[in-house]
Order: sequence, then C-alpha cells, then structure tokens
Amino acid sequence: MSMTTAQAVLPLRLFVAPSGARRCRGGKAALAGSARPTVRLGRAARRAALAGLRADPRQAVEQDLIRCLVCAESFRQLTNTHLRCHRLTADEYKQRFGYNRGRPLMCRALSRLYTERAVKNGLAARIRQRPILVRPELRRRGGARTIALEERLTRREGRQRVREPLAAL
Repeated sequence: MSMTTAQAVLPLRLFVAPSGARRCRGGKAALAGSARPTVRLGRAARRAALAGLRADPRQAVEQDLIRCLVCAESFRQLTNTHLRCHRLTADEYKQRFGYNRGRPLMCRALSRLYTERAVKNGLAARIRQRPILVRPELRRRGGARTIALEERLTRREGRQRVREPLAAL
C-alpha cells in the first residue's frame, strides 16, 4: 500500500482511507486490490454468521478468539484501534451488541492469563471494589442498573435449567 507524504504524517486515527478501501483490519484500511492472507467469508455467509452471533453475543467469545460483531473478523482481543475503524468505542460496542459493561473484549484464554497474572502480582486484591459502596448514587437508586442482553440470556438459561429437572418428575 503506498501512501502520500501527507497521509504518512497524519496520526493513524486521522487517516482517511483511500476511495478503493473495503474495510479496516488492525486500524489500517485495506485496498480493494491488496493481497489477503486469510480466507474471507462470502457476503451472504458473513451476514448469516453475524445474525446468529448478534442474537446471542456470548457466542462471539470463544476459547481462543473473539469475533467482531461488526465485520466478523476474528481476534484474540478487540482493541480500541480496531473498534475505531468502525467509529465505535469499547463502551459503545458493548452497549450496541448487549454485552455487560464489565465484559472484557478478549478471548477466554487471554482473559484467564490476565486474571492469573493479576492474582500472582497481588493486583486483584487491590482493584476489587463494590460499586454500590464506592458510588453513592447507586445506593440511592437501590442498586438498580440497566441489564444487558448478555445478562438476560444467562438468567433465562439459568431459569430453564432449574425448570427442566422439575419437569422430569
């Protein structure tokens, strides 16, 4: 990909993709004629896969990868750089697709690695807070908060698991 000197000087977040750009990958625009090392899904297949993942966003987070629900790309972690390509922040992405606010946008293996590292270094004990104690406005509201799609689906599955053994009796 060739860039003019004006484009090379601009910071990445101000970079405007050339007119032949398809979509972003890692914060950079891909030209329509550039070679792609990975296999791409067809447009119809991508839409079908995204529709299923958007209905239950928990399915987009797998053991070794997380799928972007905007472009269907697979990553170990959805970075701010990638989300910026879609003109989203992490908070906007979570709200748009129904993730809990505390959900890390990374695969389970990477999340487990970071958790183990925090426990080993003693960080986990220092950063754990109860929001209702730290933020008085939550106490006034009685702890009421918005419930994301992810949490509703998890609660629904929990209720169904409780009912199934009762139905067998």
